[in-house]
Amino acid sequence: MEILSYILSLLGMASMITASLIKGEKMKKTLFFVFCANALIATSYLVGGSGLNGAASCYIGAIQSIINYFFDSKNKPLPKWLIVIYCMAFIVCNLVVGGFNPLGILAIVASLTFVMCIGQSSGAKYRFWTLFNITLWGVYDILSESYSALITHVVLLVFTIVGMIVHDRKKKVEE
Repeated sequence: MEILSYILSLLGMASMITASLIKGEKMKKTLFFVFCANALIATSYLVGGSGLNGAASCYIGAIQSIINYFFDSKNKPLPKWLIVIYCMAFIVCNLVVGGFNPLGILAIVASLTFVMCIGQSSGAKYRFWTLFNITLWGVYDILSESYSALITHVVLLVFTIVGMIVHDRKKKVEE
């Protein structure tokens, strides 16, 4: 089962890399890959038996991503009440599983930046918020000594920066 866990994690990472590299005039494609990544990584946590907190947070992220996907595909803005529910879901999940301590608070802040990531209207804005999200999770990984997750987050950070250079820098030069 551990091999399956690694395979699911790698597929999830590939999906997140793809989300970071999509040009993203609209968020529909990006949100689809973010959904896939979260579902795959959450399942890898469960299959590997390594963490209910990671699985719960990723499944919440997957649900939020797919909801946003449907709003984006119909060209409708996200209702403010839905964003509040997203935030409350992450806060409650992290408090229940991680507790109220500095590391738990950091996980909450990182999770809330994810809500900002998937709530954007373009790939450029998504990558901007993803940069903050991955940086916060990297700090969390260091403080919690989760070095395998840190490796994943460093790889995602690199590809997010590549996506910014390839897609977002050109846009500013053209304007």
